[in-house]
Amino acid sequence: MIFSVIPQLIIKQNSRFQIIIFSIIFMCSALCFGYDKNFSLIDTQELSSQLANQPSISQKSPTKAFLFSAVAPGTGELYIGSKKGIAFIASEIAFWSAYIVLNGRANNLRDSYTSYVDEHIAFEEDSPTKSTKDWTLEDYEHATQTDNWHYVYTENNGEPIDRVGKFYWKDIPEEKIDEQGNELISKYRATAYSMRGSANKKYKQAKVCLSMVVLNHVISAIDARVSAIIKSKKSPQTTNISIHTSISSNLTPNLYAVMQGQF
Repeated sequence: MIFSVIPQLIIKQNSRFQIIIFSIIFMCSALCFGYDKNFSLIDTQELSSQLANQPSISQKSPTKAFLFSAVAPGTGELYIGSKKGIAFIASEIAFWSAYIVLNGRANNLRDSYTSYVDEHIAFEEDSPTKSTKDWTLEDYEHATQTDNWHYVYTENNGEPIDRVGKFYWKDIPEEKIDEQGNELISKYRATAYSMRGSANKKYKQAKVCLSMVVLNHVISAIDARVSAIIKSKKSPQTTNISIHTSISSNLTPNLYAVMQGQF
């Protein structure tokens, strides 16, 4: 009701009264909506400042990308939206699979050659050891490296190693010398040595695959970090919105001057 009467009163009054009424309404609006002395929107400026300090939504953390790929190659690339991550993941699976297969074959070959040694050597009657049950892998390696008759190796101080004892290859006769005076070479030992070499070769191949696994982690981590940095520089700043809304006090008439008739 009152809002319908006010316009009629304003129309009936002179221009000075109209200016006073409009000035009062404007001042009340300014106080209600939070203007400062310069009639700037305080809440809008604070909101603009807060938004300006926020990172862009499209940016990804290079540190997170690095850590993700360091733990699981390829995940850092996928985190930043790069399809290169698929290649790193596939490489990781391939290298681990190859390592498991090669290491398993190496273990089987080692077991085969140690069993072959067990079957094709014999011990002297006076040897403190009558079997290979106490032998270490080092003992088997020494056994395949020599053709010495009644072989035994010693500690650094020259004392015989008790667990080994004196042994010989069964295919060498007691004479150990052929008719031409040449020293005989055990074919059993040569076969065992060859089997041992095959096992060691597989172990080396398995170690190469394991090294590639480590290298894949390092390369993927570095690539993820660098890619994240490059991508963040190219991405638009989607949340850096700046709002500048203000009303100059110069446009607002001095209410006191109006009331004094000086406007």
